[in-house]
Amino acid sequence: MMLVDGLRGFAALAVVLPHAGGLFWFDGAGWLSAWMVRVATHGKLGVEVFFALSGFVIAFSLRRTRLSPSAIGNFILRRSLRLDPPYWVAVGLMCGFLLLRTLMTGKPAEWPSGPHLLSHLLYLQDVLGFGQLNAAFWTLCIEFQFYLAFAVLLGLAQALSRRSGREGVLPLFFSVLFVLSLAWPSGLVRTASDAVHVRYLPPHLFVFLAGALTWWTLEGRLPRAVWYAFALGLWGLCLWKLDGRVFVTAATVSILYLAGRRQRLYSWLAARPFQYLGRVSYSLYLVHVPMCLLLLAVKARVAPPSDAVALAFLAAVFAVSLAAAHVLHTWVEAPCLAWTRRLKR
Repeated sequence: MMLVDGLRGFAALAVVLPHAGGLFWFDGAGWLSAWMVRVATHGKLGVEVFFALSGFVIAFSLRRTRLSPSAIGNFILRRSLRLDPPYWVAVGLMCGFLLLRTLMTGKPAEWPSGPHLLSHLLYLQDVLGFGQLNAAFWTLCIEFQFYLAFAVLLGLAQALSRRSGREGVLPLFFSVLFVLSLAWPSGLVRTASDAVHVRYLPPHLFVFLAGALTWWTLEGRLPRAVWYAFALGLWGLCLWKLDGRVFVTAATVSILYLAGRRQRLYSWLAARPFQYLGRVSYSLYLVHVPMCLLLLAVKARVAPPSDAVALAFLAAVFAVSLAAAHVLHTWVEAPCLAWTRRLKR
């Protein structure tokens, strides 16, 4: 879908900003740098765009799939083939950056242990308490938890629907789950720390489910009145809590719904630059952190502190990150996509 790919591209660009925000932290920073620091902190909300789009796309891709245990296994395998090889390359790239930093500074690197690396390959680094090698990797762990949980729950809902002979079981099942998941953004359930908030799926589940329910409404499985109630609930929660995550979630699913109702999912953001950004968005997400760290180190050593220099280095961060993403997408991600399509057929 053109709109989905375009939104992914914008989200990937936004997520680069908080990791490049250090370019604007220096003594004597002017108003422009201070403003850019504030803007950069909001870039992390691009993650909610990714999560909402994932819920929408996974519900769409499984719309005709009867999820038996073997079908769930096939789905998870296809997701792994799609995501894992580029991710493993990104893990290696981060290790390469650590080596380069050691050679340049002479300071010993904090090398990940064997179990630490293995936990990354299985998306278990936070669950097992190792922490992230790359600050952006935590979202991949949450995504994979969602894929597994969603496939299992969707299979269960399908089984209940067949047993009862009622088509409405599936949307009812996930509607109830969505309402329950709002306990986290509403503050009814509080996480013990930011680490727990990042580590597990439940605090983020409402974002994924908002996307999935939006597709099911466009498909006709969920009554429009129910979706409107959910959307109004999200906007109301946003006004009540002034929560940026809820705002981005509500905005993303509202755009998707409006585009779907107007038959514009395949035409909005269809321009080539938007579609290119969408194609390389996953690779861009994977590689931008070491690129940011590298250019931050270069700027600290060779560049004078000024707003203009910081902006020039920000442009360089985007250019270098996009170049690295293009290479990763062309040589690793695109072949993986071809494999998953063959496996699905």
